[in-house]
Amino acid sequence: MTDPISVLVVTDRIAVSPELLGAIRERAARAPIQVRLLVPNPAPAEWHPTHPERHMKAEAARGVLGKTLPALQEAAGVPVEGFVSTRHDPIDAIEEILHDEQIDELIVATTPHHIEGWLHVDVPHRAAHLGLPVTAIAGTHALEIVDPRARPRIGPTLGRRMLNKVPEVTLYFWVIKIMCTTVGETAADYLNMNLGFGLTNTTYVAGALLIALLAAQLRADRYIPGLYWSVVVVISVFGTLITDNMTDGYNVPLTTSTGLFGVVLAIVFAIWWGVERTLSIHTIFTTRREAFYWLTILFTFALGTAAGDLVAEKLSLGYGVSIAIFGGIIALITVAHFMLELNAVLSFWLVYILTRPLGASIGDFMSQHSKKYGGLGLGTTGTSYIFLGCILALVVYLTVTRRDATELQPEPT
Repeated sequence: MTDPISVLVVTDRIAVSPELLGAIRERAARAPIQVRLLVPNPAPAEWHPTHPERHMKAEAARGVLGKTLPALQEAAGVPVEGFVSTRHDPIDAIEEILHDEQIDELIVATTPHHIEGWLHVDVPHRAAHLGLPVTAIAGTHALEIVDPRARPRIGPTLGRRMLNKVPEVTLYFWVIKIMCTTVGETAADYLNMNLGFGLTNTTYVAGALLIALLAAQLRADRYIPGLYWSVVVVISVFGTLITDNMTDGYNVPLTTSTGLFGVVLAIVFAIWWGVERTLSIHTIFTTRREAFYWLTILFTFALGTAAGDLVAEKLSLGYGVSIAIFGGIIALITVAHFMLELNAVLSFWLVYILTRPLGASIGDFMSQHSKKYGGLGLGTTGTSYIFLGCILALVVYLTVTRRDATELQPEPT
């Protein structure tokens, strides 16, 4: 006796449509099937899985879900499990399921925005990139979508099984990230000037340390706070040094380097999207995807350094004004996301890029003292130690509490 075909139904519509029921009946008539129903979490993607309101929304969705399962079970002729994912993005939710169990086919009944359908970046087309047959329930039609270039690359027997290698996006994430960027600015100056390493030797030291830490990070099978944030600190220093070398060593104008790094970062994003069909940080659980992630992080730091120096020094606005400018832009993006529904992934990466010049401006403001640019004059040594101490305290706290870690999902009920 052959094993039943495993069908995963993904929908953000609580009511079961006749077209969806018809697709399930058709498959049940052809061969034995096993059906699971997945509903992405209706809570915003930025809410941590332990956020109380996130669970309240999930519970409400489960209550309605329970009323729809009998219709699905009647159509399939077999018991159907239904559950609400901890993930908001359907692709994130699908990929987490694929890592744990065998799925043979996807039926997607989600409501795309018009522009997503035009550009073929809606959920069904993104899901087809995973290498599985996809049926999209669109209005009164069931459309078969196949990506002939795709091959199954996620599954319980494919690749290394890893939990998400990136922390959940909480307030701790942004606080530590800004402090890491500040350390990147001040530590590079400290090694270069205070210790007399020179720009070239400082770059070599930071590069060697980054390679060693990245090797350890890539070998890990889950997010380890101390290791992850060590990489961020060092990659912040190295990204700063890339820009400093271009500016001081090769006399490349900041206007040129800012534009250049902007183009390179856009290319990295385009290739990442072309290969993975997602730029989400919630499913960094393959080595290739993690490599894209760290390459992106490197160029966000290089771009942020160039943009921050351009605004603070070349435009003669000063450190305090730069902090206000970058902080204000971040605030506007935050408002646009939460009130105007700006895309979550786009919002994240815009803010991630801008926290680099924000942190660099904070570092310069605290360490430098200039009549022209301002500053508190605490020095690079004192500023670096202050922020490294704060980072260490927060990382120890997160290591103990695991408040920002992706844990294994509970079994569906």
